[in-house]
Amino acid sequence: MEKATLSVDELAQYLGISRPKAYELVHMAGFPKISIGRRIIVPKEALLAWMDREAGTAAEMQ
Repeated sequence: MEKATLSVDELAQYLGISRPKAYELVHMAGFPKISIGRRIIVPKEALLAWMDREAGTAAEMQ
């Protein structure tokens, strides 16, 4: 069974970005994340929806 969430380290690997960039991303307003104490997890489905929205926004700007 595939995990439904990603840790920040897993997010960095999944997106092919550095760990510090992944932390910048999860602290951006509107980025889908769940904070549990000091731990941050990212729901995969919400991440994919966010990426689709962001890609659409970027395409509209061009």
